[in-house]
Amino acid sequence: MPSLIPVTSGRRTLAAWWCPSGHRNEGTDRLCWMCSHGRVERHAQVHSSERTVYYQHPLTGQIVRPGRADQPMHPNYAREGFERKEVLSMIAHERETGSVHEASNFAPGSEPSPDGTPATPKAPKELINSIIDDLRAANQSGPWTMEQPLADGMAED
Repeated sequence: MPSLIPVTSGRRTLAAWWCPSGHRNEGTDRLCWMCSHGRVERHAQVHSSERTVYYQHPLTGQIVRPGRADQPMHPNYAREGFERKEVLSMIAHERETGSVHEASNFAPGSEPSPDGTPATPKAPKELINSIIDDLRAANQSGPWTMEQPLADGMAED
């Protein structure tokens, strides 16, 4: 009887895999062709009280983010029909909801300035042109060697 996992030179090659939704995929596929689930899911060993949680209404798709993940859902949200969900992959959650997790995407110095001007001013055009001219002159003068003549007033050590 043929095996689903062919053996090639002592190594096993994955012939097929099934995503959590039950779709069959080829062994070379990294994502499910139907629902885009990844072949390998890695979940950090994080206690459920420390995971990011959100409440989503199944009919409207409205998302509510509670202040704390370790508290039970407020009875008002439960009465309205919200479901508690944990974020297993922040990247996938951001892609699905269009939100941005500030803690994982923050880079110091990238904050927008309050008045809307860029934080780093752009160099004047004259300065940029003078640097370009200096570089062109240096390239035209030939390769730099140790035998270059010293400038006036400089002494050899």
